[in-house]
Amino acid sequence: MSYTIHEVAQKMGISTYSIRYYHDHGMLPYVQRDENNNRVFNDVDLEWLNIIVCFRKTGMPVERIQHYLDLVQEGECTVTERYEMVKAQQERTLTEIDELKKHLETINYKVDHYAAIVKNHESDFFVPSNIREQKLNQSS
Repeated sequence: MSYTIHEVAQKMGISTYSIRYYHDHGMLPYVQRDENNNRVFNDVDLEWLNIIVCFRKTGMPVERIQHYLDLVQEGECTVTERYEMVKAQQERTLTEIDELKKHLETINYKVDHYAAIVKNHESDFFVPSNIREQKLNQSS
C-alpha cells in the first residue's frame, strides 16, 4: 500500500515538516517519489518512521537516531551495538516513567483536594499566602 505525506502525517500523528526533515536527512532511505516528485511512502517506510517517532518521543537525539538507522542498514554485524542503544533508551524511558508516576501522584492528590472543596462548597485554605500567614502568626 502507498501513502502520501499528508496521509502519513495524519496516521503517525506528526507534522509533514517533521517527515520531510527525516527524509531530507536520510533517515527514511527507501521513500520513493512519483512522477510529480512527491514522496510516496509504503508500509516499510512507516515502520522506519515509527521507530524514529518512538525514539524522538522518548527523548533520543536525532543524531543518535541517525546513528541507529545507519547501523540497521549496515546489517547483522551491528546487532550488539543496536541492542545496547535500545537497552539504554529503554532504561531512560523507564526512569522517566517512574518520575512521571511520582508527579501524577501529586496531581492526583490535588485533584482529590479540589474535588472535595468543590463538592463540599468549602474554602481552599491550602494556598501559599495562607501558609505564610500561619507561619507569621506562629512566630509572634
